[in-house]
Amino acid sequence: MSLGTAVTIQVRELLSGAAEELRTSPFAPRVQALSERLDGPLRVAIAGRVKAGKSTLLNALVGERLAPTDAGECTKIVSWYEHGSGYQVSARLHAGGEQPLAFRRDGGSLSIELGGLVERDIASIRVAWPAKSLTAMSLIDTPGLASINDDNSRRTREFLESDTDRPSDADAVIYLMRHMHRTDLQFLDAFMDRSVSAASPVNAVAVLSRADEIGAGRIDAMDSARRIAERYRVDPSIQSLAATVVPVAGLLAETALTLREDEVASLRTLHATETDVLERMLLSTENFCDSHSSGLTVEIRRALLERLGMFGVRIAMTEIGLGVSTAAEMAPRLIEHSGLDGLRSVINAQFLPRARLLQARAALVSVRLLVPELRTAHPATADRLEREAERIDASAIDFARLRAAHLLSAAGLRIAERDARDLERLLLGSTDPAALGLDADASRAQLMQQSLDEVARWRERAADPLAQPALIEVFETAARTCEGIYASTTG
Repeated sequence: MSLGTAVTIQVRELLSGAAEELRTSPFAPRVQALSERLDGPLRVAIAGRVKAGKSTLLNALVGERLAPTDAGECTKIVSWYEHGSGYQVSARLHAGGEQPLAFRRDGGSLSIELGGLVERDIASIRVAWPAKSLTAMSLIDTPGLASINDDNSRRTREFLESDTDRPSDADAVIYLMRHMHRTDLQFLDAFMDRSVSAASPVNAVAVLSRADEIGAGRIDAMDSARRIAERYRVDPSIQSLAATVVPVAGLLAETALTLREDEVASLRTLHATETDVLERMLLSTENFCDSHSSGLTVEIRRALLERLGMFGVRIAMTEIGLGVSTAAEMAPRLIEHSGLDGLRSVINAQFLPRARLLQARAALVSVRLLVPELRTAHPATADRLEREAERIDASAIDFARLRAAHLLSAAGLRIAERDARDLERLLLGSTDPAALGLDADASRAQLMQQSLDEVARWRERAADPLAQPALIEVFETAARTCEGIYASTTG
């Protein structure tokens, strides 16, 4: 059974019962919305401080320039990018309802017109677009934190942070930071949902953004960024709040996915510049834009810098020297250098296999917050929902698996390397065979025998009187996981 399947079924049944009992009450639309969220695409928010490169990274993940990257009105409003059968843009209003918005493609990017609306009227902007990348997950662009205009930061905090009054509207977050700042840690701590018993940072990934600018965009900038990301990755203050840290050069990734042949032609012309002159140009942006340095106009060179950055231009010169001559050949090389593939791998490994589990967590939190509001008009329903939510939370092994995986990575446990590796696979495996280290086509008999062997292994580890309490919890959860796999195989 896939990670999260069992608990999702329980939460869905809980919501189904609530919908039936409340079908004629004012609460019916909220219960319906929870059911739709549970069955919809994963909601992944992109957050970070001002100028961290959020919109640029979103465009790179979508594969199109949709999110505005300038400081216009729309960057101050939470914006949803969802899969649609056509092209639609609308504003969700604080007063209720939606209003269509006019839009156009301007210079390759999306330009949205608010018409007669102003920022304070709009709760969020919804962009429906037929992009394949938006099928499994919706991406949410948020205003920058620590903005001079505190209203922008407030919108992001209200949308994302979990508190006693409401859950986060996002199932997972990609948090961008230029370096580890105290406010970054504070935000990640606020995003972590502690209202379920198995709180863990499995739904948060940190990105070392604009990584190519480290070391003034040197050719080895991404190597330096990877070393810094690795230091952050093992930092206890980060480990407790984010599953991992990934370096990404968002501008290079966005440009690679929207690269034009005329831009590559300009790069080829630039590469043909005399070697000593080109080397001098690549020393700094000032030299690069010197009016006497190249046959390319200054305007074209500035446009290349805006699209690629100095790091991207240097990488492009290297690739052209190796024989790359077209946009189709250049794009995958630039993506490889950008670190985007690393982030995609994390999304595919960390978020998408656990999508239903993350959504079930969010729905369960919402049910709990609904209970106090139901007490007066629907006391029986409120009592039942509270009991069922508590039961699901306490019994769901999938929540315990997330917590155990977090303890394994962030609690400083004394554990053998092989055990740690096997536990990580077991606790975070997206399918039963994967969790047990077996091939996807493993037979029923193999699953049964391997799960029994693993139960015995982890029960023995948990009985060690000298083991740390957190480690005993991890071992017990591992054994329970294997017992669940055995039960589902024999059932």
